[in-house]
Amino acid sequence: MMENLSYILLLMLQLFTVFAYSYSPNPRSGHLSAFINNKLYFISGSTTLDRTVISNDFFYIDCSMSFNSSIDSIPYTSLSYLNGIPSIDVAGSSVVGPYNDIILTFGGSSGGSYDYQLIYTFDTKNSTWNSLTTYGILPPIRKGVRPVFSYGRLYAFSGFNNFKGAYYNSLDILDTKFNWSNITLSNAPPGRDGYVSALLSDGNILYLGGYVSERTVDLDIVYLYDTNNNLWKNMSTSGTTPESRGYFTSVLSLKKNRLIIYGGESNRGYNHAAFPTLAVLDLSSNPFTWISQEVSGSFIPPHLLLHTANVVHNYMILAYGFNYQTSLLSNDIYLLDISNDSEYKWVKEFKLNQNLNPNQTQSHSSLTMSLGVFIGSIIAAVVSTAILIYGLCAFYKWYKVNGFSNKFIATPGTK
Repeated sequence: MMENLSYILLLMLQLFTVFAYSYSPNPRSGHLSAFINNKLYFISGSTTLDRTVISNDFFYIDCSMSFNSSIDSIPYTSLSYLNGIPSIDVAGSSVVGPYNDIILTFGGSSGGSYDYQLIYTFDTKNSTWNSLTTYGILPPIRKGVRPVFSYGRLYAFSGFNNFKGAYYNSLDILDTKFNWSNITLSNAPPGRDGYVSALLSDGNILYLGGYVSERTVDLDIVYLYDTNNNLWKNMSTSGTTPESRGYFTSVLSLKKNRLIIYGGESNRGYNHAAFPTLAVLDLSSNPFTWISQEVSGSFIPPHLLLHTANVVHNYMILAYGFNYQTSLLSNDIYLLDISNDSEYKWVKEFKLNQNLNPNQTQSHSSLTMSLGVFIGSIIAAVVSTAILIYGLCAFYKWYKVNGFSNKFIATPGTK
């Protein structure tokens, strides 16, 4: 009996493991991503090249373990069963909240129209989506915005509404009481979409590239918004300037002294990839300088458009987007090890470093992380217990009807 029971329990455990990590996302572009408490979340995006089909998929990669970047080896978990998931394309996102544990989405389009709701939030503590009601001077809904969160305020600059053919060059600021204010300064940069932004350690928000009047902006000028003094300024960069581009990605290096950009297009459409594919801007020099970066590795990704990039531990993780090599949407991820400034390396395996400096990851409250682990453990325990009980009940019913295969059978001469 114990052998049969052990076999059934082992089978159920194997089935549970396969079910937990059998999710594989559809190819997409224009999606959102956010890294919180060792989970790399992905939201929505378009699953067709003509952008008419916008998904409401919601899932994450578990980055608390090492894994291979092959599609069938990535520890995905789907959360698409949750209520209230937005269906948006080419929107903006930011990690907000006093503990940096809330995902906020801003704007975006919904296929042939624009969503009436400007902001959605996902609380990672209680796994709930909400439509955020805001007040004050409500900003227009648009796409191609890269919002930045700093000291309790959300900064959303410019963007484009392609159905109205309108660019916006205002800077909208949302405070802790959910009140919007609008800033239009005479020295603000021209309105644009498809740019990148980054919060620097000195309180300035960096803006680079994108589209202005349907043409990509050169990368030899960086715009800086001083959040402390409410001032715009610009800086001419030095070094060899990469080709102009829009809808590319950027991340700050682990030491926050470099901006790493990847991909993008030099003209609208799917036929004009911008080069070089990867470029690095040194933020520690004055002026900022485009530098020649040594990059090695044999797992080099294709040129991508409308993808996402996040720093997760020692890696920049690129995800999905339009693949210029295949001219199709992608559901692949790519890993760039950026732990060594002298040489970045494209790798196949995500290796979790247990001795990471906390400054090399997003800063999270240890209490929040412990709470997340605790809740996750409780959920896993409940699910496992439910599966075990179901299996035992099924086994008991089967036993009452059939008994064991080695059940005693009477033969002539026995009692």
